[in-house]
Amino acid sequence: MQHALALHTPSPSRRVPYPAHLVAHAALRDGTRVTVRPIRRSDLALERAFVFGLTPQTRYQRLLSGRKLLPGELRRLTDIDYAHELALVAIASVEGREQMLGVARYVRDDAHEAGSAEFALVVGDRSQGQGLGETLLRHLMRAAAEDGLAVLTGITLSDNVRMIGLGRKLGFRAHREAGNASVTELRCALDDARAEALHATPAFDDALLWGAG
Repeated sequence: MQHALALHTPSPSRRVPYPAHLVAHAALRDGTRVTVRPIRRSDLALERAFVFGLTPQTRYQRLLSGRKLLPGELRRLTDIDYAHELALVAIASVEGREQMLGVARYVRDDAHEAGSAEFALVVGDRSQGQGLGETLLRHLMRAAAEDGLAVLTGITLSDNVRMIGLGRKLGFRAHREAGNASVTELRCALDDARAEALHATPAFDDALLWGAG
């Protein structure tokens, strides 16, 4: 689930240090070991290969359109402003080469609602059904709560039942947009109780025991 979030171009003089404390490790259901970490500018080639490797259906669910991303848009997905947004990627070694298997991101949206952020999630076709979506979204929610955000919202196609089911499992409320039944909004309040619950979830090495994604 992803579309054109309102990304910001970071100012070199105000660039926030790389949030290395968010690096974690996971094992998927099929035994694949992945590193979950914030995205870096140097990930451009991995991001390009990931996006271009998506099937048309998954790309449509990602962008809510059938178009391809332009080079400048790809750069903006990796060269991010950590003070305003966060993107977590799942990286694994596949046949001796690093590959990006999925990405979850949020972008602050205080203009729309104070303390809120819009989130998006996409898992590569070959990694779907292995618990990766849940791993990424749980970690993103925890990072958002630690960053002081109160609400995460996002939109997905109403026929994307796996994304909607995963959102509901993790505490998101789903409702179809007024006047557009083909789009569903997901919304979750990151209150103190939920933040504590997120901290109490199993370590990411236990991700293979988790549900949908």
